[in-house]
Amino acid sequence: MTHDPLYLGYGGKHLYVDLGAAKTAIAAEKQGQKIAVEIKSFISLSPINDLQVAVGEYEIYRTVLSELETERLLYIAVNQQAYENFSKRD
Repeated sequence: MTHDPLYLGYGGKHLYVDLGAAKTAIAAEKQGQKIAVEIKSFISLSPINDLQVAVGEYEIYRTVLSELETERLLYIAVNQQAYENFSKRD
């Protein structure tokens, strides 16, 4: 882990992505890759509201990172239950 949290100053605003890290590639000859991880718990009474907030934050961070740190990939981390709830298709 390289940053906890990862600070992004943008347009006079202060943004904080939960984690910044260097992801080491499996093959020794490849370079490590910079990543940022936004962690979401989805524990409120409204999972749809949690999803809206998570997607909104993700898009904001993705846009800012595309200008400030183009080499850094952004991920969102959710717990297993949230993943299963939102990945089901009826």
